[in-house]
Formats: sequence, C-alpha cells, structure tokens
Amino acid sequence: MHKIQNKQKGAEMKKYLKDHFSCLGIQRPARNTIQKPWLAVIKADFQVDPWDLAWELWEQEHREFQHVAIDYMKTFPKKSYKKDDHIKIERFITSKSWWDTVDFLASHVAGNYFQNCPEMIESVITKWRHSDDMWLNRTSLLFQLRYKETTDFELLKGLVLQYLEVKEFFIQKAIGWSLRQYSRTNPDAVRDFIADLELSTVARREAIKYI
Repeated sequence: MHKIQNKQKGAEMKKYLKDHFSCLGIQRPARNTIQKPWLAVIKADFQVDPWDLAWELWEQEHREFQHVAIDYMKTFPKKSYKKDDHIKIERFITSKSWWDTVDFLASHVAGNYFQNCPEMIESVITKWRHSDDMWLNRTSLLFQLRYKETTDFELLKGLVLQYLEVKEFFIQKAIGWSLRQYSRTNPDAVRDFIADLELSTVARREAIKYI
C-alpha cells in the first residue's frame, strides 16, 4: 500500500482521527481494490491462524492496516468462533482504540461471536460493561446493532440505565445509536422506554431519529 500513498490525504485523515494515528492517505475505494485479490487468495488457501494474521496487520504503524485487519476479520465465518475468542476480540478492542475500529469490531466481530456463542454473553458483557476501558463499555452497547428482532432489549435497557449519567461523548452516542437501531425493529418498545428517561441531548437525538 505504501506505493500509492498520498501524503496530503494522509495528513487530512490523520487530522480527522484527532492525530491519534499515522495514515498513508489511502481511502476505502482504493484500499478495497488493493485488498480484494489478497483476501480472495487468503480465503482460498491459507495455513496461518487467521487471528495471528489479523494481529500482524493490526500491529502495523499506519491506520489503513487496522482497517484491512477489520475487513479480514469480517470474513470469518460466524460458526468459526470459539468460546475463548472473546479474549482475542478484547485484545483488538483495547489496542489502538478509536471509534473507526471499535465500532466495526463491536457490530461485526463481537456481534458474530456472541451470536455463535450466546452462552458467553452474560459473563463477557458483565466484564466489559464494568471495565475501566471505555471502548469495552461502548462495545457492550453496540454488539447487538445488527441483531434486529433477536436483540436482548432487557440487556440493552440495563446498559443504557447503567451509563445514563456517564459524560463521555462516545458512550452517549452509543446509547443513542443502539436505541435508534432497535427502534427500526420495535419502535414502540423504544418509545415507551425513553418516554420518561432523562437522556443526554446526544443520546436522545440519535434515539428518536426513526420514531
């Protein structure tokens, strides 16, 4: 990817990410073109542990490599997840953390993991929701984003109430986003839940978008 880097675009992308990460300046369309044949080869015939390969990508300096790792992890078959994979997922969530990686890890990687290993939800989410790591807290709110009618709304409501007074923007945004997504499936339930709830401005704006 270094061969097609764009230093000006890289500087803009770095600024967009609040200067947390170095960027090559390769946007998604170009990155997709580069990684598509590589992903096809890897999927067809590869002998290395997929988690090890994803982590090797993750350890690279430039942000684009973490996004390649995420796109690679999104190809993992749901049924391939094992009970102890939450340890590996947590490692990614808590390393080089920012919304641009955590949100995909939450909704796709963690989401798929818990769908295949639902018996792990209680223990792992209990740990993550009480963690001092804000990104694990955010993941607890977002892992059900794609669950639709299988969403455990009681769990989600408990998480919302737990974080109701937390001032962190990324948590309040996640509260609103999670409620907004579930309102697509069950608007009445969300409407009733938030009717007398003192949501933050950010959370409420997101939550009521479709109701």
